[in-house]
Amino acid sequence: MILSSLARFVVPFLLLLCSCVAADGQSGARPGAVETTPYVSRLNAPESNALFHYARARLLLAEDKHDEAVEAYHQAIGYDSLNEDLRFELAELYLALDRPQQAFRLLEDLLIRNPDSLKASLTLGNAYFGNRQPEKAVGHYRKALELAPEQEQVRLHLAIALVRSGEIDEAFAVLKELLKKNPESIPGRLAIARLYRETGLAVLAEEQYKKLIDSNPELDQAYLELGLLYEEQKDWLRALDVFNQTLRRRPLDFTLRHHISRIYVGMERYEEALSELSIIVDLKPDDFDARRKIGLIHLEQERWEDAAAVFGELVALRPDMAPAHYYLGMAYERQEKWEQALEAFLGIPADSALYDDAIAHIGYIYLETGRTSEAVRLLEDRLAQGQPRPQILYYLTSLHLSAGEYEKALKVSGLGADLYPEHIDLLYQRGLVLERAGRHEDAMLVMRNLVSLDDKHAEALNFLAYALAVQNVNLDEALAFAERAIALKPAPHIMDTLGWVYFRLGRLIEALQVIREASLKLTEDAVIFEHLGDIHLALNNRDEAFDAFSKALGLDPGNVALREKLDGLASPQ
Repeated sequence: MILSSLARFVVPFLLLLCSCVAADGQSGARPGAVETTPYVSRLNAPESNALFHYARARLLLAEDKHDEAVEAYHQAIGYDSLNEDLRFELAELYLALDRPQQAFRLLEDLLIRNPDSLKASLTLGNAYFGNRQPEKAVGHYRKALELAPEQEQVRLHLAIALVRSGEIDEAFAVLKELLKKNPESIPGRLAIARLYRETGLAVLAEEQYKKLIDSNPELDQAYLELGLLYEEQKDWLRALDVFNQTLRRRPLDFTLRHHISRIYVGMERYEEALSELSIIVDLKPDDFDARRKIGLIHLEQERWEDAAAVFGELVALRPDMAPAHYYLGMAYERQEKWEQALEAFLGIPADSALYDDAIAHIGYIYLETGRTSEAVRLLEDRLAQGQPRPQILYYLTSLHLSAGEYEKALKVSGLGADLYPEHIDLLYQRGLVLERAGRHEDAMLVMRNLVSLDDKHAEALNFLAYALAVQNVNLDEALAFAERAIALKPAPHIMDTLGWVYFRLGRLIEALQVIREASLKLTEDAVIFEHLGDIHLALNNRDEAFDAFSKALGLDPGNVALREKLDGLASPQ
């Protein structure tokens, strides 16, 4: 576009130079010749002034003086108002400067001057589409299609804009019309296949891709997208077959090898995935993504030393790569190599998206190495910086809770509830903190709110069921909570809750059966043996009750209530 604008000025500019030389009297005139045409200066001709300001605009752009360049364009247009190329260039400059409204006005003015300008309709459509206003782009693409009904690219633009505007049926109609006019259109068939794929019509998408492959057996894009379609459906074998067909033609296509490695991971054929990624690294050592994936596979397989070796090498090659530091820290942490893990996590800068995750891990390492005060100080310092991620609040609350500092735990968990009112883990932790602090009703409200947000949270359901059973109230609701919890997570502590609800309901045999089974798995839990003793006592199984209470007291020797129960059983009836 710029070159075409320059070309328009070349002839007038040369004529201007010729006029200047002739007027000089030193060139272009024969001695003794009589001049019959009067000299006319062209220095102030509109074309000359337009060229001058246009050239100045280009120089200003080269110096990144954007506002001055815009003004120079306007001056050039003022001298040559009919020059559409100048207006198009200025509109493009406005778009590049993220000043879309001015570009829209300029292009709309062009259309007012020349309603049948195909270029103006297309450019304005593209401008609206690029500014995420596809619904406004549609009208201009339609106009362009009226002006150039045979231009395939215009139909494609219109179809894409219709899709982004939510007009799926119309988009299909436009693409089908395109294929009706030109059944061999590769862009058209690719577009309709992609649309079928995006709208979940996988069978129709597959049909279109296969038509493309049949008519264009060397069209790698069709193979690639068909493979991706199969991959989305987790039809791993067909995806692998399609990708491998393409790889045979393009053995050095590393993108394909990445796809194939991903398929192998989906199939849990990790060694083959590693083989593909290793080929990439061997042939292209600077493919850091392949190295990262190799390390992640090692992490997935819990091959911590191999993972550490890969990410250690990646950190050495790319010390600015925060994820490599993070995964290296994880690999060392799993091996309990605390100092190496700490060094890796400390290598993550504060402006990284992984910084808060790293801080949480550092806090955990301090805790594991007996540096609790440092862990608290680290997390509190991060909290003071503002806008902490949820995990910072979670770990700091946990530290205060484990230290018995309930007021501090309440304060931090309260901040978490304010900042992230629907964060499930923080909500659950908030409920536990409130319960430990003796604010039972508040804890129940939090847990009920959590269950309303996530009705499959087994631990919250268990909390509610057990709390109601302990209070011996709303037992039908308690049973419903317990049954939902056990269906989601058949863990021993939830079995204990269900058994205790049965006990409160007087369903003693069911209670005995469930809690006896749970006690076989929670052999170090005093509460469950106390529950077992209470059930036996209610069934008048005094010897079994005595044994259960004795086991519980052995696990919790300071429990006065248990001692009293045992003394009662020891007394003669």
